[in-house]
Amino acid sequence: MESRKHRSLALCCTGLWLSLAASPAFATFSISACDAQGNCGAAIATNNLAVGATTIYAQAKSGVVVTQFESNPFYGPRGLAMLGRATPAATTLDALIAGDANFEGLDERSRQVAVVDAKQESAVYTGKLASESRWAGAARGAGYAIIGNGLAGPEVVRAMEQAWLTSRGPLPARLLAALEAGQAAGGQSTGGMSAALLVRTPAGGFADVDLRVDADAHAVGALANLYGLTRAHAAMLAAERAQAQGREADVDASLSEALRLGARWDRIWRRAARLAMLRKQPGRAMDALTRFFELNPTWTRMELNDRLYDPLRARPQVQLWIRGENR
Repeated sequence: MESRKHRSLALCCTGLWLSLAASPAFATFSISACDAQGNCGAAIATNNLAVGATTIYAQAKSGVVVTQFESNPFYGPRGLAMLGRATPAATTLDALIAGDANFEGLDERSRQVAVVDAKQESAVYTGKLASESRWAGAARGAGYAIIGNGLAGPEVVRAMEQAWLTSRGPLPARLLAALEAGQAAGGQSTGGMSAALLVRTPAGGFADVDLRVDADAHAVGALANLYGLTRAHAAMLAAERAQAQGREADVDASLSEALRLGARWDRIWRRAARLAMLRKQPGRAMDALTRFFELNPTWTRMELNDRLYDPLRARPQVQLWIRGENR
């Protein structure tokens, strides 16, 4: 009797867990795009964990695939393979939907998909079950596609499209601007949890952008902050490169941008101090070290062991920093 009761309870709890695990996310919005230079990528936000892991796929000079609502991660590799063979976006999308194969017991009715190809053609699909969420819809045009479900309303997609069409600059910045506009217009009806930004470039390597916020109630804002730090790092690299090549005016311009974007990042101030010492600017080095010490006193003391700072070592303030004091 007792064992049967335990089995019944276990079956009941298992059924409850399965029903919860299988329930749709009901709140995701994204934008995918390719530009004329062959850069392809997407930005996405949802109320579930780690959205960037299984929903957005991109390949430079080929295209983008986004799969959401109930994601089918096989869409990504299959879609990119077709796009890489120059298959048009609409044909690729039709093939993905036709070959859904009931992933995790669900079919195309539970999918919401966007495909953009390198020729800047786009295609979107919203399945029946996805369309029954609080608000679901899409917008697309030359080189971009926007899809969303469980949203506050159609104003989310409208705001994203307007931001995309009026923005300028590199693809990652434009994608992020559209995502932020969607969030500002109401975003997901059930709140946020994760966001991601992925851009693949023809140059590859460090030129690519792959940023993720996996668990944060303000994920879109946190993603914007991460992208700002990425830009700060790139600007500091540009300043260091310009210094090595003797382009002093370019050093100042790039350094100013790096410090603006990375004002709260200790590593940026450390590199600014080192750059100032190489340029024989002790006053600027002291200013950078002051901020560096405020953010990370332990690392500052370690940094001051470098012979690069020998010209500053006798200064009273430097001696205070070495002892761990700041006054």
